[in-house]
Amino acid sequence: MPSSDHRRPFSDQPSLTSELLVLTDVAVRAPAVILRAKDRPPQQRRELARQMRDRTDYLILASMIDPSADGVHLAGFDRYPKGYPGIVGRSCHRLEEVRQAELEGVDYVTISPVFATASKPGYGPPLGLRGLGRIARQAHVPVYALGGIDVGRVAACRDAGASGVAVQGAVARSPSPEDTIAAILEEWRSG
Repeated sequence: MPSSDHRRPFSDQPSLTSELLVLTDVAVRAPAVILRAKDRPPQQRRELARQMRDRTDYLILASMIDPSADGVHLAGFDRYPKGYPGIVGRSCHRLEEVRQAELEGVDYVTISPVFATASKPGYGPPLGLRGLGRIARQAHVPVYALGGIDVGRVAACRDAGASGVAVQGAVARSPSPEDTIAAILEEWRSG
């Protein structure tokens, strides 16, 4: 678990130990956050990352490496950062992409879309729980279910074999993001 100043000590084999990744463009309090804000200039993203540091145990930046973060989350087209000591995750949409990410050495993958979602409309038909389970069973790294994940679908993703869930829209649309995050965590941990 993270140290008292929220910076996780790294070893030669970093790992992410959270059942929930929150993809966000704004500051929220959550166990693990993938800070996106890709439309902002790098300096603004770095400043937002510094503001997020005390709100999360694991701060991961989308497609950007910064010393304030615990890791980087790569899009499918991003180059793998060889020699980077932090957590490295990658967005995947098919088993073949997961296999390639594993060969690169990622610590985890997100797989999407599991359900239909407005946030990921161009990535093919939803995999569904059966597709998620098939990929999770064959993966050698933790698989986080992404796409259409909301309260009421979390336990099904866990039961299908996901190591955790990743949410964006459910939190972004919520009038109370931290209550939504708490409800998702509660559902994951129940049963």
